[in-house]
Amino acid sequence: MSLLKLLEGHKRFKIEFDEKQKLYQSLVENGQCPKILWIGCSDSRVIPEKIVDAEPGELFVIRNIANIIPPAKANDLCSSAVLEYAVVHLEVEHIVICGHTGCGGITELCMGVSGNSSICKWLRFAKDATSSSDPGDIENTIKRNILLQEEHLKTFDFIIEREKEITIHKWLYDMKSGDITIFDNVTKRWIDVDKDESR
Repeated sequence: MSLLKLLEGHKRFKIEFDEKQKLYQSLVENGQCPKILWIGCSDSRVIPEKIVDAEPGELFVIRNIANIIPPAKANDLCSSAVLEYAVVHLEVEHIVICGHTGCGGITELCMGVSGNSSICKWLRFAKDATSSSDPGDIENTIKRNILLQEEHLKTFDFIIEREKEITIHKWLYDMKSGDITIFDNVTKRWIDVDKDESR
């Protein structure tokens, strides 16, 4: 995408902005009060607001490689600050951890990333999602990583304190079909919300 295309896109946004003036003005005057924190991947093909057709102000979003939340003891200031703001100040009621098929970060992890790069250091927070019996199993590692990040979330005191008020959702977005599957805590299976079939 060229800079010119970006500017043309902004012109189209301005038309929408003018058409939804009441919405945007309300967000300016009343501030934001999203009830959902979305934890997703930085992948340019996976845009939260597009996937769920959300309006401005409805999602509070954190995105990074492989939708990772380092545990509290890791002292990662970026993700910790976003979590704290969402949970303590915005008082979100739902946290969606959304991974996606074809995740480049998890693919690299399964291929045996090594070295001292920033990416390698970051992916260590997903390492426990890999399987010792089949370390190259990318699809299932992506799913296990989503579940692992829920465990990491529950290491933060401010989340533990609001545990009864917050629901954590584990979602998988399929880039090929556009479908979302969710992890059912009761059956311990992934359910296709569009087809209502267990996977």
